[in-house]
Amino acid sequence: MIQLILDGEATEQQLARLRDNLETCQPCIRMYHLEKEIKELLTKKMEKRCCPDQLVATIKAKILTFS
Repeated sequence: MIQLILDGEATEQQLARLRDNLETCQPCIRMYHLEKEIKELLTKKMEKRCCPDQLVATIKAKILTFS
């Protein structure tokens, strides 16, 4: 659930549940801060490059064949 929240994909119910949990659970507080810090570090270190259009089209086509 922490990943969903850090990725901005959590529901309001999940957010409320985590807020309640973080008020009392020290291991959860530590895990939340650790995951948040790791995500921030990875985001800063990642190099953003554009993919060739052909590669994007190939990947999309393969994904559609699995759907």
